Amino acid sequence: MILSRSTNRIVWLAVLALIALLAMQTRDQLLTIFAGVGTLDARVVAEEDTLLLNWHGTVDAPMAERIADAFAKNKSRAGKVVLSLSSPGGSLDHGAKVVRLLRDIRRTHTLETVIEGRRICASMCVPVYLQGEQRLASPNARFMFHEVSFRESLSDEALPVPAAATQRATDSVFRRYFDTAGVPERWIRAVRQDMTGGRDVWKSARELMTEKAGIVQRLLD
Repeated sequence: MILSRSTNRIVWLAVLALIALLAMQTRDQLLTIFAGVGTLDARVVAEEDTLLLNWHGTVDAPMAERIADAFAKNKSRAGKVVLSLSSPGGSLDHGAKVVRLLRDIRRTHTLETVIEGRRICASMCVPVYLQGEQRLASPNARFMFHEVSFRESLSDEALPVPAAATQRATDSVFRRYFDTAGVPERWIRAVRQDMTGGRDVWKSARELMTEKAGIVQRLLD
């Protein structure tokens, strides 16, 4: 069978459209699979002498590596770093790595942390946010606090851990990250009481300001 040129062109266009559709589906599947990894957008605003970093995803690898790489490439182009966060939390160990990195950045640059719009900063995201010398958030941004949980690394299933061990680990997190950021002891005691028994405690940025928690320093307009 011999196809005319016009028919041949239509067939090729249909094939190309099918390839494009499959590529889009594959991309969407990959984004779904790796949604927990996170993405970092980085750009320099020269007129503001600022490096803007926008992290969306879990506090886990490769968060520290991507922030370190973006900072290394742009640190000579800006004197201030603004880290915008949107995260459900993540790994305690990797979070500690991110915190160390941000403290290193603070030695040479001003660091501001931000939670914009209705984004969330939950669990280990909060200690990361607390590294900002200036900490801003939209009034409806939401923060979540809870006890440290222990999980199996492969299955992510909760491990049976004595309550005393959970309390010690949680106390350690508050000492290392909240105390050092100037969060008042009275607020820490209150929220620790609320989260007892594995409860998640959600608070808006506006509520944190009302409670004088010392976490959010200024609300965005």
